[in-house]
Amino acid sequence: MLAYLLKRVGFILISLVVTSIIIFSLLEVMPGDVAKVMLGQHATEEAVKSLREEMGLNKPVHLRYLSWLNQILHGDLGESMYMEGVKIGPLVARRAFNSALLALACLVIFVPLSLIFGAIGGVTEGTWISSFISISGLFALSIPSFVSGIFLIFIFSLVFPILPASSNIPPGTTIFQNLERVILPAISVSLIMFGYVARMTQSSMGSVLRSDYIRTARLKGIPGNYVIYKHALKNALLPAITVVGMNIGWLFGGLIVVESLFGYPGIGYLLVLALRSRDIPLVEVIMLSIVSVYLVANFLTDLSYSLLDPRVDIKG
Repeated sequence: MLAYLLKRVGFILISLVVTSIIIFSLLEVMPGDVAKVMLGQHATEEAVKSLREEMGLNKPVHLRYLSWLNQILHGDLGESMYMEGVKIGPLVARRAFNSALLALACLVIFVPLSLIFGAIGGVTEGTWISSFISISGLFALSIPSFVSGIFLIFIFSLVFPILPASSNIPPGTTIFQNLERVILPAISVSLIMFGYVARMTQSSMGSVLRSDYIRTARLKGIPGNYVIYKHALKNALLPAITVVGMNIGWLFGGLIVVESLFGYPGIGYLLVLALRSRDIPLVEVIMLSIVSVYLVANFLTDLSYSLLDPRVDIKG
């Protein structure tokens, strides 16, 4: 067990280093000059040159990367280029917390519903109930989040004005004082994941119920409900657990569109603003944070999978 944990932690660290190199390299080849963006299009060449020297942009790429990596390892995430004097660490932490709250709301909505409806669809395979759940899941899965978001705004903010169309948090207030602004973006993101996980659970449950050991259990006279909940459900949840774990990592990256649509103050919307303003240090930290969440979520998913399925060996 300890060897496995050390191996996975080492893999995560190596992945983060490789990812940081890729992120840094991609941002280097982006069109435009950071110094010109910060000073404006009417800035003189002397002013641009002076700012580039001050920011160290005239140094070789590998030296700038090593300097940036050294700062990260020492816990210094630097300052925003566009928002002068604003520390990146506290800014990203606040926005990541808001995104985590939105992700938690999505998980609370889609995980129980998708597992319940998927299990029902698998148990009732061959009936209209199973077909209805399958078609509903496919429909939810096929709608892009920005389309469902616009539809939700139209229904619940215009036709029936019971929820705010924007998720902007008024100055002087916190996200906990404006929880109603989380509902629409949470539902919008949850629809896609509901369709995916529900269909996965339905297919897995149907496959498990057709397996030989389930037939044997039924031939022995074991009650049907006991067979389903004691034997079938646990094995049917294994693929769904993997999908849910993958979606936890996807949430932080996939929330970009929804957060931008609703103006939700999360890490995805912050990434869009940072890219628009060419705030390179902020973009680098945000993207590295998203990758970190994805890697950790996959690691925890593997551990959960091993707990549900004793056949999975994680000792080595």
